[in-house]
Order: sequence, then structure tokens, then C-alpha cells
Amino acid sequence: MRFPLPLTAKIAAYVIGHKLRGTKKFATVLQLEPLHTCNLTCTGCGRIREYSTSLKDIMSLEDCLAAAQECNAPMVSICGGEPLVYPHIEALVEGLLAQRRIVYICTNAVFMRKKMREWLAKALSNAQNGSGKKFEEKIDVLLKGGLISEKDAAEIRKG
Repeated sequence: MRFPLPLTAKIAAYVIGHKLRGTKKFATVLQLEPLHTCNLTCTGCGRIREYSTSLKDIMSLEDCLAAAQECNAPMVSICGGEPLVYPHIEALVEGLLAQRRIVYICTNAVFMRKKMREWLAKALSNAQNGSGKKFEEKIDVLLKGGLISEKDAAEIRKG
């Protein structure tokens, strides 16, 4: 199966619902570009020229969430220049998930390791609840699985 069953079922139910209601045109994916700024300056990239006048423009978190609500597509693809540069990316993803959207982030992944370390540190420390042993066990599982490096583990422990 190409996609997870819950994702396929959600999209199928959405499409069937619109077909049964006789909706001629409806969105299945919202391509949300909260900013055009990118952390790279790749040779030949048309974005730098194409969006030169709007590279500094940033949509507010409220506008992004309102756009998703208005469009009402079940999937949101967060793209643009580099979404991980967007200052409210975590809140945006949380807000979209709260709206029960399927969220994709189109990224060049340069900041992915840093963002994942920050997220893991927050998630694991919240789950810790005073038990340092469980916290270390979770970090060990990630280390043994090759999902994080020793350096990442040290950063996560720092919080």
C-alpha cells in the first residue's frame, strides 16, 4: 500500500462526500506558503528572482490557519522558500493538526536535525515526569536505532 490506510480512508471519505453532494470543484490539497524566504541561494533557483519583491513578507499564524479553515482541504502542504525558517512553524503544524488536517512539510531539511532535537528534548522532558531512568531509556532506544547521534543525545539531555 502506498499510503497509510487512515490517510487513504480520510481522503476517500472527503472525495466521496463531495461527489455525493454534487460538488463540481473542491480542493484536496492546500499549498500553503507562509513565506518565500529560503536559507539557501542555489544557483539557477527561479524563486530568488521570481519572489525577489516578497522574500521578506511573512503570513501571520492566524492568516495561515484561517486559510486552511476557509479552503477546508483535508491535506495541507506547507512549502514556500523554506518552511522551517517560518518562526511559527511548530504552532502552525499544531494548529493544522488540531483542525484534523493531514500535514506535509516540503523542506530542504537543512534545519531538520536541529528542529528534531528541539522537539525531542521538549517531548521527552514532558514525558519524563520526574523519572530520569525512563528519559534515558527513551534516548537509548533512539541511539540504538540509529535515529540520533551521541551529539544529538547530549543536546536533548541539555533540554
